[in-house]
Amino acid sequence: MRRSIGTAFQVGFGTCAVPIATFSVQANDAPKFIRAYSLALGFMGFTATCCTLYLFVIMSENRKRANGLSEHFGKSEEEKERLGDLNPDYRYML
Repeated sequence: MRRSIGTAFQVGFGTCAVPIATFSVQANDAPKFIRAYSLALGFMGFTATCCTLYLFVIMSENRKRANGLSEHFGKSEEEKERLGDLNPDYRYML
């Protein structure tokens, strides 16, 4: 479920880039296209920041699970199976 929602967000935001790119590259900005390149670099920086933040969040969650601090510890194996990625034995990877 989470993966499908993540994929939908990725496709949705990727589709939003089309009108932004269309209207940011203008003939009167030639030959340097400073506005278009600035927007592209800004979005790349935002993406890099989000990915780095996500890395730290999953590292923190994996550390909690390794130290037994997850709220789902102490559940039966059947209950753990139903938890999916909330299973305390599951580790996130990047």
